[in-house]
Amino acid sequence: MKITKSQLQEIIREEIRLVIERLSVETKELKIFIDNDNKLYKQRYIPIIKNLSKKKKSGRYRSSLASKGFMYLVDDGAKKYVREFGGNVRDVFPRRVKLELAKEYAKEFEQIYKDQEFDFMK
Repeated sequence: MKITKSQLQEIIREEIRLVIERLSVETKELKIFIDNDNKLYKQRYIPIIKNLSKKKKSGRYRSSLASKGFMYLVDDGAKKYVREFGGNVRDVFPRRVKLELAKEYAKEFEQIYKDQEFDFMK
């Protein structure tokens, strides 16, 4: 059976779509895990948003660096996830997945700050 060029392109597009869906599912899974872990919330998330809130108030906030700050939370969450469920951090959560989640947390922070959800943001 011979595959035409257009059929091959369609197969490649389908594979890329499946990879993208898989990555977004992994990202969602890690976010849910991090959001529901009390220790990560108290020891990483709250200090990060307090720090970013101070930077927002003083006018030194940069959204590109906010995602870098959230990478500490995401890395710790990925390590803890792998300890509990097995696997290798690099295989289960590639850097691109962790970076995507860190950017999502930065966007979430900007909305939280805008809504003044915590007392220290006022």
